[in-house]
Amino acid sequence: MFNTLYLRIACDQLHIIHLESGNELQLRAEPPFSNLRLLVADFGVADRLIKEAVTAVIRKRFMRLSLPPRLVMHPLERLEGGLSQVEERILLELGKGSGASKVVVHVGAPLDATGVRACFKKSCA
Repeated sequence: MFNTLYLRIACDQLHIIHLESGNELQLRAEPPFSNLRLLVADFGVADRLIKEAVTAVIRKRFMRLSLPPRLVMHPLERLEGGLSQVEERILLELGKGSGASKVVVHVGAPLDATGVRACFKKSCA
């Protein structure tokens, strides 16, 4: 059984959905992880918040009975000119650090469950 997660990241905010259970959670960072130029300016704060979000939406029985989660990271702000390689790498590292076995970065319109799952079959950017 898959654990598929969709994480939308805005300035100092996360919204995560566990597709299989329907669990979702919104978190606000305190202290903030964004600044005026970067969506993720404080890696440590963002890392802790994402790990907390993943743990909260995936119930323990899902963790024991299934594969490690797959994660679509969707940055919503600070995208002027697209993502740099450094910004994309930050998002991929945050996803892997949360325990995800596969991480995809999506830039574009919000996705529904079908769109999130399609990201793992092809590039969704």
